[in-house]
Amino acid sequence: MLLIKTLRTVLYVLVLMVAAPAGDSANGQDRKEGPPHAVLINDVAETHPISAYVEPSTMLVAEVDWQTIDVDPLFELIQDLSGDRPSDVPTVKQLFGAMKEAQAGKVYFLAGLETPADKMPLIVIETPQATKLLAAIENILGKRPASVTALTSNRGMILGTAEQIKRVQSSAPVKRDALLMPLKDANRLDHTAVLVFPLQTRELLTSVWPQRLPGGLPLNLSPSELVQGIDRVILTFRTPPDPLVRLMVDATDEASADRFANQFAGIKQAFGESLQNVSLRREKNRVILEAGDDVFRQGRSLASDARERARQSQLVNTLKQLGLAFYIYHDREKHLPPRCFVDPDGKPLHSWLVAVLPDLDNLAFYRSIRLDLPWDAPENSQMKRTVPAGVGDSSLPVAHTVIRAPVFPGSLWHGDGPPKTLQDITDDRSQTILLAEAPSGDAIHWADPTPWMISETNPVEDLFAGREAMRVLLADGSVLRLKRSDVDNAKLKAMLTIAAGD
Repeated sequence: MLLIKTLRTVLYVLVLMVAAPAGDSANGQDRKEGPPHAVLINDVAETHPISAYVEPSTMLVAEVDWQTIDVDPLFELIQDLSGDRPSDVPTVKQLFGAMKEAQAGKVYFLAGLETPADKMPLIVIETPQATKLLAAIENILGKRPASVTALTSNRGMILGTAEQIKRVQSSAPVKRDALLMPLKDANRLDHTAVLVFPLQTRELLTSVWPQRLPGGLPLNLSPSELVQGIDRVILTFRTPPDPLVRLMVDATDEASADRFANQFAGIKQAFGESLQNVSLRREKNRVILEAGDDVFRQGRSLASDARERARQSQLVNTLKQLGLAFYIYHDREKHLPPRCFVDPDGKPLHSWLVAVLPDLDNLAFYRSIRLDLPWDAPENSQMKRTVPAGVGDSSLPVAHTVIRAPVFPGSLWHGDGPPKTLQDITDDRSQTILLAEAPSGDAIHWADPTPWMISETNPVEDLFAGREAMRVLLADGSVLRLKRSDVDNAKLKAMLTIAAGD
């Protein structure tokens, strides 16, 4: 998961920071023609393109070969591992298209001790059409913060804060082979990041990092001892559809390398199945970990299982809150929520969920709703943007929910008469369904009053739709995990009706 977040961060830095608008000194933004040194992008045959911008305090350099990134499978992997539905794919594709038009080469990021204060790394982009690329980026991403400055030439451009640019212009380049040599390694993968730990930095981190990890973690590691023996960390990786990640830790001496190898082996053992396919090997003072497609496949499966457990836990909590809200609503209104709000002509306007918003700590939001207008009317646009806590699901379209009110002959929600009361529920409340976890295909916007009609002849199929189990809210306020194997159509009909004597 940490690896994927790292990959995603690299992409987002590219998307969110590269856009420095051209020539608008009035608003504080500045685009200058000409390099900070004699040559902006040096002859690759002579030296590395970013060697002119490496300072004594530089600790991190990263190289991103954007032309090797297949956006769709990368974001698909991110979604599978994180559960988030990425919305950035079209923007990233537009950005890559603009970079292709401008014949852009690789993108480099440089960071050091000053970067936290700068709030962004220095960015170097190889391109013979820097001005064109800047204009295209501004068109795609809009205006950027006034703090971002761009310098362009016919060989490339650099982006950074005014202070970063000033440092680059005023300081002479320094030779940092430990940083740059890995970027010339023929065996590196498509994208590479190098982090060095000079002696002063190691001593500083050793003094401030804890001796032991926080309690509760299944690891016996000392962060301060760990950093004391690290000379350099190299991360090189390839993105999907054929992902591969290689992490190399260069130790200061053989004893430190032994310690790292043992600690990484302990981490693998502690996390068991999730890291079993990560390879670990030793080459002199270097410890190498490698994760390929099999690790990511396993990660997808484990992440999916973890998300489903979290989703089910959240669903149970939400159903319990709704059960309590129903009883509070009944105490106040002397009846249970209606299936939907309707206008004078009987046209449905809002779902039952809107009625209990005040009882879910959403009174202010409830008061902002025009109940006399449909939920999707322009005057109720806030309903499309706002989702009551616990009702939505990141795997569904925005604001959609699987918490539905099953409409079945004789159920709480059947018929167009006045809302029913608790006294109308004469069947055993501990066996009477009020709400159910619908199949994802029946998910709906939480405020949409469209009814969820359940077949009278085959309610099992409508409710389960191929699933082995679902959660239901019962009339006594409890939540039950109902297994398909435990019910048939007759049993389910009895649970859906409220006063059938069954």
